[in-house]
Amino acid sequence: MSRGILGFNVHDGCIEAMVHGYKDGFLRPEEYSSLAQCDSLSDMKSQLQVTDYGNFLQQDGQLTSRVIVNRAQEHLVRQLRDLREWATPPLSQFLDFIVYEHMISNVLKLVIAKRSGRESLELLTKCHPLGWFPELVSLTAAADVQEMFHVVLIDSPVGRFFSADGDFARDLDELSVEYIRGVLMRNYLEQFYDFCCELGGETASVMCPLLDFEADRTVLTFAANTMGMREMHAADRRRLFPNIGTLVDIHDEIAEVESMEQLRERLRRFAEMHEIFDDGRGVPAAAWTRTGIPSRSASWNGPS
Repeated sequence: MSRGILGFNVHDGCIEAMVHGYKDGFLRPEEYSSLAQCDSLSDMKSQLQVTDYGNFLQQDGQLTSRVIVNRAQEHLVRQLRDLREWATPPLSQFLDFIVYEHMISNVLKLVIAKRSGRESLELLTKCHPLGWFPELVSLTAAADVQEMFHVVLIDSPVGRFFSADGDFARDLDELSVEYIRGVLMRNYLEQFYDFCCELGGETASVMCPLLDFEADRTVLTFAANTMGMREMHAADRRRLFPNIGTLVDIHDEIAEVESMEQLRERLRRFAEMHEIFDDGRGVPAAAWTRTGIPSRSASWNGPS
């Protein structure tokens, strides 16, 4: 993502300094050890006073685990938005891709609410802050799903993912949410992957394997969540699979599975994925079909 050593400080010097500052503020192992020994949330707040999170919970009276999670999330969002404000292309475009996934999730929450007749305005408070954009408010005021689509297509940052496949105005109103989510995530992952490939260098070497894994995770989660759906045929499933990932050669086979046993058998030659479906270890099948395969991003240590 670099521009060359001669012009680096002009374009990226400030951003690099900000990132170094954020890194220096990370909690150290000994600080985590102290937090682990706390007997109450008040003790935890006191321990944080001697770290860069000294003012983290300063304005909160009654502490709960939810308050701490919310404040931590606000802290992350604030830092990412600061980086985005200072960034110029291609870094600004990369950071946009980071938040697009959360934007898609927020839009789908509002679409589900509108289709079910629920009050979508109250759901705004439950939208992920990283996926917030001004048009979300307009979506809550839309009369129906058709109108929501035109707002998303014309004005929102994620319109590029909605408009890339077929008659989406009809799809939003008629097709299952799982199908719509699958189309959007396929478009998102493929475009993010292409963008990283165009950048090349370290960005591609780190991000492409991560996105390959995310594509595989999306394929397997979708296959598991749609088992037994009569309206979801193999051809429909296959259209939702991103054309990236280590499983791309067996997408046709995965699209036809109707049981966990069949899916496990298809993955036998993919040791990492097959292990997840092994009842004797990893994540139990009954658990991951509800929540998806664990994300690799939290433990990623770079390309092998």
